[in-house]
Amino acid sequence: MSSPGRASDVAVVGGGPAGAVTALLLARAGRDVVLYEQSRYDTLRLGETLPPSINPLLRRLGLWEPFAALGAMPSYQTASAWGAAEPADRSFILSPYGNGWHVDRARFDAMLVDAAEQAGVRVLRGVHVGKVSRLHGGLCVEAGDPSSAATVVDATGRTARVARALGANRVPLDKLVCATRVFAIGSEPPGDTFIEAAPDGWWYASPLPDQRRIIALFTDAHELVRSRLATVDGWTEALARTEHVGDLACGVPCGKVRVTTSASHELEPPVGDDWIAVGDAAFAVDPLSSGGVDFALRSATAAADVLLGGDRSAYRRQIADEAREYRRLRAEIYGWEHRFADAAFWSARRMTVDQPLASRAATSRSVGIDGAAPSRSTEQDAAALA
Repeated sequence: MSSPGRASDVAVVGGGPAGAVTALLLARAGRDVVLYEQSRYDTLRLGETLPPSINPLLRRLGLWEPFAALGAMPSYQTASAWGAAEPADRSFILSPYGNGWHVDRARFDAMLVDAAEQAGVRVLRGVHVGKVSRLHGGLCVEAGDPSSAATVVDATGRTARVARALGANRVPLDKLVCATRVFAIGSEPPGDTFIEAAPDGWWYASPLPDQRRIIALFTDAHELVRSRLATVDGWTEALARTEHVGDLACGVPCGKVRVTTSASHELEPPVGDDWIAVGDAAFAVDPLSSGGVDFALRSATAAADVLLGGDRSAYRRQIADEAREYRRLRAEIYGWEHRFADAAFWSARRMTVDQPLASRAATSRSVGIDGAAPSRSTEQDAAALA
């Protein structure tokens, strides 16, 4: 195979928040960067509620003004029926960072990539990367617009497919999946984020821009298949059994059920001699933690520091520390819900907080999700996730 046409210092595969910000920071430092993004940011992306902690990160990155221009909806609190049938509110009024935000994630991600492009990154939208391999002392990115680079950044999300192809191991912690529908609510008051625990998982409802609301069920893959939750009928039947979220499913449904993997995992190692993983590719968390975008931006900043001459071992320690704290927080939050303690979903999340994720590898690999791309909302795709 001949070397691809254009050479760059760094090739970033994936244009989510982690990939975009890594590329942005490297370009600002004078590196020649190309970023591949297979979409054109024209479809629904999950992760639409941003916590208050995102505010100082955006300001430090110099991205506050383009973010403000998106017209995101403020989020002042989260309500939940978790550990008790009656809902309880958690206000952001005491947060030192102010309020959170409800955003159109596709527009948010596109804004970050636009900023990277303005900083000098060569952005290739709508281009799928087929393979990344080592060639002649560098890395070859095989795509519709191929290139070569000294270093590749894996920002492919939970699949971590670039790093895995280069020798890394993705260690799953669970088999969480998400079954989502969006509703056009018209003049209905949008409300704020609401979370409700259920015997086989938990429900999430949150407003979206343009008078829409997203409602999602997070459960294990085998339950998704068993209860036909990838179908409109199965999903609607499960929604009818909720105490609170069902009342928020008003308006007109926009499309069918969309299924994605939300499985937690840690990548081992998260960095190599000629590659580094960022965001969900390095370490993916349960959406319940609301920490995905926050971590994406922090890992991007740390990864850029590494690629500008920083310590790779320090990056490994940072990811390991993040994983340790996440396991503690995950066990604590799921431990608050005791009404369904004997249900399979909840008992599976009773783990020793100090147990290293790697020690679960042998068991987790045999039952874990492979991290496939978002499904096409069919029974066949749902079965593939189980």
